[in-house]
Amino acid sequence: MISSKGKGKSKVFPKIIFLLIIALVIRLLVSYGQYSGDVKNHLTWGTSLIDSGPAGLYLRHFPGFNDANYPPVAIILFGAAAWLYQLIIGLVTWLNTNLRLFPSFLLPLSASFNMQVAFLKLPSILADLGIGYLIYLTRPPKSHPLLYASLYLFNPAIIYLSSVWGQIEPLPVAFLLLSYYFIKIKKSFYLSHLAFVIAILCKQTALWLTPLFLIVWWKEGGFKKIISGLCLQIVFFFLIYLPFVAPIGAIGSYLSTLAGSSNHVTDQAFNLWYFIYGWAARPDNITLLNVSVRTWSIILVAASFVGFGFIYFRKYKLSRLGNYLFLFSLFAFFFQTRVHDRHLAPALPFLLISTLSAKFLIPLYLLLSAFHFLNLYLALRLPFL
Repeated sequence: MISSKGKGKSKVFPKIIFLLIIALVIRLLVSYGQYSGDVKNHLTWGTSLIDSGPAGLYLRHFPGFNDANYPPVAIILFGAAAWLYQLIIGLVTWLNTNLRLFPSFLLPLSASFNMQVAFLKLPSILADLGIGYLIYLTRPPKSHPLLYASLYLFNPAIIYLSSVWGQIEPLPVAFLLLSYYFIKIKKSFYLSHLAFVIAILCKQTALWLTPLFLIVWWKEGGFKKIISGLCLQIVFFFLIYLPFVAPIGAIGSYLSTLAGSSNHVTDQAFNLWYFIYGWAARPDNITLLNVSVRTWSIILVAASFVGFGFIYFRKYKLSRLGNYLFLFSLFAFFFQTRVHDRHLAPALPFLLISTLSAKFLIPLYLLLSAFHFLNLYLALRLPFL
């Protein structure tokens, strides 16, 4: 027997597919023209993975580019995108040589650097679609899930970040939402743990939200399940790292990437420290009231996380996880030093799965989206096309 909830979703299922197709087409259309410099790093690392294999990749140096500083899942996805490009360009070349009717203009278009870069954006584009679909799946049927999915899928700031810039912020968010989906909808604790560890193996920023997921796993599964779930995460973590480094070096390799590549008060993020010190590059060891700004940032983030984490633990409801994911994302962005402009991105989908009423949620979402887009545009000033 199909529940009323299932019926409500099944009737509009083709509509969400239609929205996803339109969202994909829009992203593909804008993916060719522009890109941020970071995508060159992604291409370099992905190509190195294909050409030289994973062993020792984190020890390699790439003249003119950064050393690999993303965890293995991200590197594997870069490699997959680079491999797919090589496959397609090989096919186009063969067709151009062997089929007289083949449109020859496609060969130089396919061989252009912009096309290579566009392929490197595919993981983020697909993650965007996954996020939109998961928002649709996790919203209550009577809360207009198609509307909330659309608010994400057609948000100019979201499209700009993943499909124009080519940044990978959607990757960890997609797996964090998948972790939430598995435990809320499917009641699968181990798949929730698996999705979470994949998130932190996409990008380290997912670690900010670890306390909240620990609370959820504890409340929903108890001591034995949380321990076995964490053991599953540890095993998967080492298995993913195994082709890249020896097991004894896996944790050290991961921790070495946590510091990031900056010690600035802000990396062009419109956060608390920007409004105090501006965008000029200042090290975060400068003092404020005889305490370093870095220390202040750690105190503010820790106090916020502990305080609101305690509130969530005491007044726990699984349905409110989105509320606290949103708050933690805001705290991490606005209070931390060394934060980049793009690090506000996770707050937007988390707001859309929160329990705030629509009359507050939608205006707040639109305002925060405009703020985020302004920050992104002023940081790099890339046009959409």
